[in-house]
Amino acid sequence: MSAREHLRIVAVIQARMGSTRLPGKVLKPIAGQPLLWHIIHRLKASHLIEDVAVATTTNPRDDAIAEFGQAHGVTIVRGPEDDVLARFARAAEVLDADIVVRVSSDAPFIDAPFIDHLIASMIEQGGDYVLLEEGAVTAHEGVDPFTRRALDKLMMDAHDDPVAREHVTGYFKLHPQFVPIARAKAYAPLARDAGRLTIDTPDDLAFVEAVHARLDAKAGEASLGDLLLLLEREPSLRTNAHVRQKQLGLAGGLALIRCDGGGKFGYGHVKRMVALARALRDREGVGVSFAVNGTEDALAPIRRAGFEAELTGCDSTKLRQAVEAGAPDMLVLDCREGPSHAEVAALSADVVAVIDDATERRLAADVAYYPPVPQAEALDWTGSRCTPRIGWQWSLLGLAQSPPRAKPISPRPTLLVAMGGSDPHELTMRAARALTRLEPIFRARFVIGPGMQDREKIAAAIVKLKSNFETIEGADDLATEYACADLALAAFGVTAYELASFGVPALYLCLTEDHALSASAFEYAGMGVSLGLAEQASDERIAKSVWALLGDASRRREMHQAGRMTVDSEGAARIAADLATMLAAKRAVTAARAAS
Repeated sequence: MSAREHLRIVAVIQARMGSTRLPGKVLKPIAGQPLLWHIIHRLKASHLIEDVAVATTTNPRDDAIAEFGQAHGVTIVRGPEDDVLARFARAAEVLDADIVVRVSSDAPFIDAPFIDHLIASMIEQGGDYVLLEEGAVTAHEGVDPFTRRALDKLMMDAHDDPVAREHVTGYFKLHPQFVPIARAKAYAPLARDAGRLTIDTPDDLAFVEAVHARLDAKAGEASLGDLLLLLEREPSLRTNAHVRQKQLGLAGGLALIRCDGGGKFGYGHVKRMVALARALRDREGVGVSFAVNGTEDALAPIRRAGFEAELTGCDSTKLRQAVEAGAPDMLVLDCREGPSHAEVAALSADVVAVIDDATERRLAADVAYYPPVPQAEALDWTGSRCTPRIGWQWSLLGLAQSPPRAKPISPRPTLLVAMGGSDPHELTMRAARALTRLEPIFRARFVIGPGMQDREKIAAAIVKLKSNFETIEGADDLATEYACADLALAAFGVTAYELASFGVPALYLCLTEDHALSASAFEYAGMGVSLGLAEQASDERIAKSVWALLGDASRRREMHQAGRMTVDSEGAARIAADLATMLAAKRAVTAARAAS
């Protein structure tokens, strides 16, 4: 008699809309069908699985999953949001299961024959859980067969364990003596390491979409075997290699970033906070949302990067409400206008960090990050529990790309003129008029920022001034421009750090005394030349300074090397790792206190 006649085998997909790194991912479309559809469709190809259920939560935002299941004839089981194990127990009861196959909702390429291989091996060996034999590798992810007996034992003996409650079968891996574990032989068709094939971030989703497009496959047609062959032929398709999988037993947590953006604030804070958010999400497994003080247009680049964002203004009450509603583990503040010291101290988060903050609110934070500018070195930390981290290694860039290797000096140099995304357009026009004094032996490319008023008129006026003047409009990321520039004339700000990381020698015009002081650190490091306050720098001085550097290739090479050696593109990754380490330490202390 077959195993199927003796045992009722069901698949249970754990799914919820509240993914920390990619909210709503289970219903994100891939080749025209939701991710959840792909998983159900592939499970139906199994010869051993008799029924499929989706285990989701009672949270109202998961109503969309329930509606999807009902529309597709799939059993929906709902349970506590903070107890995945209880949801599985409920599903096993509803479906009267003898064997449960735990299926992750982030693995669109599950393979039914591989699942059947695992189930058959477990039954044949009389195990309650199954793993591949020691040393075997597989490209497959996201499935774990186990018996109802093992599930009942988890509920009775390990229900209070956080790994069992959140990861269910992960408990068996950490405690291999808990139940008998069968060992399945290597599955030859998929016996290779293929890297990440799950969907946790927007980059993962884009990768899976690109694979379907390259295979010219309709929804449900792209097999895991086809994918492996394609990646062997075209490894460049893998655009999500930088994303790290969450470690078992370590909940990545949630972070709330409060920053200024748009309007009078420009876009520098938003750009660099998006870079930090990417590092937290992709490298440390931390979900991130944004609270923004500024204008609506500042939300666009945040949402394009896959993060939730809302305008809260500088109202501390709204920030407090956002913290209470989201219960973040981390709070990161990058703002000129924002909460006071007392208001920050009253907010509930395990780790509070500030970026480039000279106000009293920094004293209520756990950690503060600064480049080594004079203002940071002079801050007084007396009586504060905050740990200041000061150094070029903590410089945050707002770039999606890493700087390229050194490029040769061009015979016709390119001057990049970047006066900020929303700084007064008069400064851009003034720079253009100053540069008309020079012979047109160079290309001058003017960045027309997205927040600049009358930007079309400004662009038209600039190109009329001189034959070698060009404009760059609508660019979110200037990495390509930095890579091609031989010299820059820039308003001091986040752009100065980005230029330095690309090794672009720069002349800085400063809008404030504070910027002028920071620019002096760049000049001291040999990365650029400060022209002081913009209002005090004459057109003649601007033109002469640009001409002098255009004609001095040797000095530009020295400045290029100084920039590349001083500022790199890893600041966001360093800060993300530091914050994750601090959070883990705080949790360890809390756990130790609870256990004592």
